[in-house]
Amino acid sequence: MNQQLVDPALPVADRPFWDRDYSEDESQDVQTIANSFVLLKSLKQSRERWIHHTFPKFSSRGRGSKATDVPTPPPHTIQNRGRCNLEIGPHIFHDTIFYEVHYLPSVPLPGHATSQPASTNPYWQSTVPYGSPYSLNPTPATSTPSANAAATSTPKPRSEIVSTPLISSLTEASITPITPSLINQVNIAAASNPILANLLQLAAANRASEDQLKTLGLLIQSLANMDSSLTMSALMTTAGDQQSTNYRLPTYPPVKEFDIVIEFGEAVNDRWLIPRGPACAQRLSAVSSKADIDLTICIPDSGRLVTSDSQSTSETNNLPVILSLKEAQFMLWDTISRWIGGEEKMNSYKKYLDSLVPPQRLYLGLQIPSGPLLTQLQAACAPPYVMKPLRQGPAPARQKRSNASRRLVTAHQAVSVDGAVVKRSRVSHSKSSSAAPIQCLSCKQTDVPLIMGGRFCRPCASTAGNLQQTVTQPVQSNPLQ
Repeated sequence: MNQQLVDPALPVADRPFWDRDYSEDESQDVQTIANSFVLLKSLKQSRERWIHHTFPKFSSRGRGSKATDVPTPPPHTIQNRGRCNLEIGPHIFHDTIFYEVHYLPSVPLPGHATSQPASTNPYWQSTVPYGSPYSLNPTPATSTPSANAAATSTPKPRSEIVSTPLISSLTEASITPITPSLINQVNIAAASNPILANLLQLAAANRASEDQLKTLGLLIQSLANMDSSLTMSALMTTAGDQQSTNYRLPTYPPVKEFDIVIEFGEAVNDRWLIPRGPACAQRLSAVSSKADIDLTICIPDSGRLVTSDSQSTSETNNLPVILSLKEAQFMLWDTISRWIGGEEKMNSYKKYLDSLVPPQRLYLGLQIPSGPLLTQLQAACAPPYVMKPLRQGPAPARQKRSNASRRLVTAHQAVSVDGAVVKRSRVSHSKSSSAAPIQCLSCKQTDVPLIMGGRFCRPCASTAGNLQQTVTQPVQSNPLQ
């Protein structure tokens, strides 16, 4: 029976080292820091809160047929802007992915002809599903006159994808003046042209080759040289035709600004939204195209960020928190800069963040005496299952068997009458320390040849043979007696 344990309340106070008062009382059995489990439980609880309870959830991917409790996000496009290690206080979240989400126009307002803008490229998928953010959709798209008119009459780009310094570096200012309308045209063209969008991303990340930069510059100049009067006349003609047939262009609600979404490596099925608000960023120790970024955002006292729709008007309880992005790519820095709103907004937000008054600090009691709280902490920090290493230290060397022990069973065992195997006791023979001298066993002479198995010399053997014949000669009986 699996029951979720309630997290015990950690002991805190308003002064440091207050837990040392327990050690002065000799009647209480105060545990060490490691055996108290307060620090371990605090770190686990803080890490769990940062991953699952601090940021609002953007989307979630269910496992199998299990449905998620998160509402479907509005139509959007999502792009991977980089992967790096994220440090928040004492925690390090490895391989955290940052996404840039652009929202698409939603359903037109009621009372107008409904039409959905279609892409001119049948192989470009504008709305990217969560499961495959970079897949292509080879389903051809059919365009209608009303859809083309709606796509052409976009009055405002969704977001500023291309910055003015980037276009200035690709074109000559004397030939192509940089105007806001040109930036809007480039952004609109990049939304429907994946080749142009790819070239812009490579140029922003300083990874484009000379040929790619030249091609991108020519494309931007061609957009600048387009006759705006032809576009306006085409719009007026299309609008007149639609008015004659009692049709009007659909009116879309204003499009939201783009957001930054993060995905922790420990929870790959969930993506979390960094809501907009006062924030500032600083790029540190730039090494080639990677550098450390310190992003400062605000969170409420409760430790949970709310979305812009439900955000409270009171900002007195906000707390500044620094998110350290280690060795982040320049593409991610460009996304964060545009997300904040530029250098001017960043400076104004920095003044606001510096003016925030931190709340009163609370200190953990790292050492606690034996009692119900210690029992609860031990149960909360216990692993869900018994953990045993696969190999516990170096294995002892096995003793090699001697050759004498590998003999056959018949040489060491004897079979009894009833068939049972009986082991014979091995008689140990002590080896003599010195070799026996070679000599005759009778006369003890050493320098004589020995016969009869190397035991007697020839004279002694002859004497022994004569004596044996005398002893063994039979006595003949007289038959007449």
